[in-house]
Amino acid sequence: MLTVHRPRARLRSIATVSFLAWLCAVSAAQAQYFSLGKGTYPLEFYDIDFTPLADPDKRIGILDSLHYIPVGFGSESYLSLGGELREQYWNQVNESHALRSPTDNSYDLQRVVADAYLHFDSHVGLFAQVARADAFDKITPSTTDESRGRVQQGFFELKESAGPADVTARLGRQEITLGSGRFVWINDSSNVRTTHDGARLHADFADGATLDLLATRPVTPTYDAFDDWSSHSGSFGAAYASEPFIGNQLHVDEYYFYRRNPGAQYASLTGNEDRDTFGGRLWGAVGGFQYDSDFAYQYGTFDTKTQQKTISAFGTSSRVLYSFDAVPWQPGVQFQTSYFSGSDAPKSGTIGTFSAPFPRPTMLNYAGLETLQNLFEAYPAFLLNPLSEVTLRFGPQALWRANVNDAVYISRATPLTKTLNDHARYIGTNLTWTAQWRIAPNVTVFGEYIREIAGQAITLAGGHGADVGVIQIDLNF
Repeated sequence: MLTVHRPRARLRSIATVSFLAWLCAVSAAQAQYFSLGKGTYPLEFYDIDFTPLADPDKRIGILDSLHYIPVGFGSESYLSLGGELREQYWNQVNESHALRSPTDNSYDLQRVVADAYLHFDSHVGLFAQVARADAFDKITPSTTDESRGRVQQGFFELKESAGPADVTARLGRQEITLGSGRFVWINDSSNVRTTHDGARLHADFADGATLDLLATRPVTPTYDAFDDWSSHSGSFGAAYASEPFIGNQLHVDEYYFYRRNPGAQYASLTGNEDRDTFGGRLWGAVGGFQYDSDFAYQYGTFDTKTQQKTISAFGTSSRVLYSFDAVPWQPGVQFQTSYFSGSDAPKSGTIGTFSAPFPRPTMLNYAGLETLQNLFEAYPAFLLNPLSEVTLRFGPQALWRANVNDAVYISRATPLTKTLNDHARYIGTNLTWTAQWRIAPNVTVFGEYIREIAGQAITLAGGHGADVGVIQIDLNF
């Protein structure tokens, strides 16, 4: 049974965040530049266009005055200020299937972010984002839970037209999400998001096609304040192209990723890997039907101190949704299925475990009980929208090992080595209840509860089923 307890000081913190969320919601409700149709506030502050606020008559609230501050470089120059305050409460029973310590964990995570986006004109800009992340009452918090302060993003930006394309070049520290985000994501569910030092070139074409070229070094987070300037984890390169066909009904993406990852773990092995990923994505919408599928093949080398193995892995994931928009409460039926290959016998000369460069385990569930490695899943779900701002979802997610000779993996690409002692395929079934309430375009309350029924791949290794609950309040301004 999931138990809930909280120190009084943290209750006061939640109350403070709730009050601030209400206060900003009152102001944001009048901000016409927000589009309710876009859903929740964008992940990146710089993706919001504040140029309509150049008209003083449209600056009608305190947020408007922060988002558009004229500066003296010219008529197109202005400064945008913003930020985020996020509070999470987690309660986990039998964390990591009770196969790693700690097993029970109840804690708060808090993230505070400040943004500043300076536009010298419509072509040249500077963006800076600083963040602090705190973990309260968590047993052995990691560097993705806690940071006393860091420059999360800081880049120079140049925008120009080049033939048929509008091109944006960014140099510096930046967050990277590509395509669906399944394989390259900023890890927003963690308290400290993933960021990179490097260069990105993005092109938007008149027909709706896009192209991204990247060369970066992923930043390894640290506990100490502003202490990660020379802390990197390998390297990353990408080419990602997307092109629309048949209006919005079909989009076709093609991509290539390169990831050098020192200290990668597979089953009982640790080594340095060079992994290349070629893949494609099909996505679109037809009436009330929406679909999104990724397919990827990986190859490369994996080196330990004593041997070198080749990499040959495959991964795919698809989600389809049909919404009955004309029916009260706008119900929807969703189905997701994924396959991520695993490795064969330990003495094999091939690493067959699929490993996305920066995976998004929250596509499985927000708690990230499992990750996108050695996994086959089937996940039907039912959705309801009793109000336009409220979404409810429930579904049973069944999970199996793709290869019984490989480990069960949990979030952060960590193998549960105890599961190598059995060859059961069935990992278990997660009964998942999710609720989201968009109080305002920039204020979201989210909750999820998972009851995991453990299968033999867990129980034969000495593990147990898990209970996980999270409540999150996210305020952007």
